[in-house]
This record gives sequence, C-alpha cells and structure tokens, in this order.
Amino acid sequence: MSWFILFVAGVLEAGWLIGIEKSASFSKIPYVIFAVACMTASLVLFGLSLKDIPAPTAYLVWLAVGVVSITLINHVFFDQLITIKQLGCFALIIAGVVGLKLSH
Repeated sequence: MSWFILFVAGVLEAGWLIGIEKSASFSKIPYVIFAVACMTASLVLFGLSLKDIPAPTAYLVWLAVGVVSITLINHVFFDQLITIKQLGCFALIIAGVVGLKLSH
C-alpha cells in the first residue's frame, strides 16, 4: 500500500507544478489554491509512504513519478511535444522505479 500512496504523491506533485505554472506568478488565486492543495496532499502522502519505504528510495520514486506525470499531463492537455529520445529516457526512469519496487 505504501508504494501506491507514494505513486499518488508523485502524481500530485505534478498537480502542484501545473498549478504554480498556471497561476501566472501567483496572481490567479484558484490555481494557487489548487497548487497548495496538491502540494500539501503530496507531502502528506509522501510522509506516510516513509513508514515502509526508505527515504532515499521514496524520494527518488516520488521525483520520478512527478517528472513523468508532469510531462504526460503537459503532452495530453497542453499540447507539449514529447520526442522519441524523451520517451526512451522516460522508459528508463519507469524501469528504474519498477526495479526499485521489485528490489524492496
């Protein structure tokens, strides 16, 4: 269950990054509220995952899931292109996360 919680925390990390980006330097309050809510939930869930997952591993997975999530969200919803090289690198990141899970 801790790995699932950590995965959700990573996806929420992408949420607060989008909120900050769309807030236009914190001038659009709904996006600021969204960013703060995602950030809070992400950190709380990250902290909960530390009960069963070592901190260095959890931090690496949290960041990896966040990076892949923000890229996919930007591609799907904001028409940001993803190159073949980037896809290959994301596949390596995901393989690394799966490897960490299997070795835990």
